[in-house]
Amino acid sequence: MRRAVVTVVLAGVLVAAGAVPSMAQMARTFDDLRADAHRGEIVSVMDQGGTKVKGRVVRISATSIDLLVNDGSRTWAASDVAFITQRRGHAGRGALIGLAVGASSAVLLVLTDGECQNYHYEGCWREDAAAAWYIGAFLGGIGAGVGAAIGAAIRPERALYAAPSPSAHAFSLRVAPSAIGMSAQLRF
Repeated sequence: MRRAVVTVVLAGVLVAAGAVPSMAQMARTFDDLRADAHRGEIVSVMDQGGTKVKGRVVRISATSIDLLVNDGSRTWAASDVAFITQRRGHAGRGALIGLAVGASSAVLLVLTDGECQNYHYEGCWREDAAAAWYIGAFLGGIGAGVGAAIGAAIRPERALYAAPSPSAHAFSLRVAPSAIGMSAQLRF
């Protein structure tokens, strides 16, 4: 029975840790971006010249995007935008993973204690079950706090939009008296 409980707990932890949302498709046009309803969210816009500006989305139309930035409102035409990205923390996901790891480690700690195996007395399993609840709640709370802090600190940048670029493939071979080199350029 103990082996079955350990197997179920470990399977639950692995399922909880692997349950991440699938990666969303990047918008190819401003119409696709507008359909995702990003109004009010904080994004970064990089124009074709490489200048990056961070601000809150006011409006996205088929031909432009308006952001509220520190020095007022700015508008970019769709043809001037190279990338639109967004940073998001994952405190909730981190808290859930931390809770699962903390609580399951407490259950494993109690199950591998061995006191009931060495001293078989009446009510031993009830005491272990109560200890698992108390220690599981304590370590689960600590794990949730640590997981939330880690999830909030890790803020990956996700691309929402990338301007379409013409496909280009260029290969060149360079030969010099002391070296031979090759360069390749691929754009999709």
